[in-house]
Amino acid sequence: MDEPTTWADERPDRWSRKRDRLARLLNVASILFTRGSTEFGVPVSEIAELTGMNPRTVYRDLRALDEELGIPIYEAGRGRYGIEKKFFLPPLQLAIPEAVVLFLAARLIARWSDETDQVVISAFTKLAHQMPQPIARHVAATMLRVGRAATNEPFTRNFGAVARAWAEGRVVELEYDTPGGGERRRARVRPYFLEPDAAGHSVYLIGYDETVSAMRTYKVERIRSARLTEQTYQIPDDFDPDHYLRHAWGIWSSDSTAAVEVHLRFDPSVAHRLRETVWHRSQQVTELRGGGVELRLTVAGIVEIRPWVLSWGDAVEVLAPAELRRAVATAVGAAAARYPESAAN
Repeated sequence: MDEPTTWADERPDRWSRKRDRLARLLNVASILFTRGSTEFGVPVSEIAELTGMNPRTVYRDLRALDEELGIPIYEAGRGRYGIEKKFFLPPLQLAIPEAVVLFLAARLIARWSDETDQVVISAFTKLAHQMPQPIARHVAATMLRVGRAATNEPFTRNFGAVARAWAEGRVVELEYDTPGGGERRRARVRPYFLEPDAAGHSVYLIGYDETVSAMRTYKVERIRSARLTEQTYQIPDDFDPDHYLRHAWGIWSSDSTAAVEVHLRFDPSVAHRLRETVWHRSQQVTELRGGGVELRLTVAGIVEIRPWVLSWGDAVEVLAPAELRRAVATAVGAAAARYPESAAN
């Protein structure tokens, strides 16, 4: 008797279908870009002929490009569709080191991605066409790995709206989950910047919130809906994201959280690891007798740096500020209390 088909047996077929669908969508987008960027658009029948699909599948793919990937498709006439050419950037000419940098970026995304993001896959698939073949092959394999994760269409849709709002200088209306499970709030935001946070595997929107007349930071993953408006704005000439985040350990700005001086002492056993990396732009490293080091930094609050300090275990001592020293001592004490048998031994 034949063995029953398992989920693992079906998985390669499902991945192949995802890959084929992505390739098909990119093909349709390419046709629209090259042939349908005029006011007349391109007939669905012509797209079907060029791709070898039936018209019904073409209509379905046009809807997917618009609704899932946020690509601005417009109807130029009955059965004719086009695409806003300004939505795409011109082709790139990459030097070998530049191509390798993009490959490393793709690897980082794959390493930290826990959900499929069609925008990421689409972007790097296009970039792969501009890369030498050995690198392009690895980029394609990396994006295939990203595509195996679960999908998060709300994030893709909201990220696309926020990205367009920033690129086109348009106000975006957000519905947002507040931290800690509080009430959902609404905001009208002028996007000034998008900043990734490696520690939290997240992307943050920094902008001026018209609702409260102040600068605010929004975690894109907490956005429940994002709607582009027709209202335009200009980013102030004096806005400098690096200056705004100069005291941030992760994403918190000293504009909303008071900056504090952090003073840490590291044992000789980890001093070499500490010296290898620039941990913060404000850092000052002092060598100690015996091989240890002291690190001084100025950061926005203690909340974001506290987990990093704890990650060094007993190889670090917090000398200042007092609130961080207490917070670390409390966390270490609570952790020790979970292992009473260790104290007995």
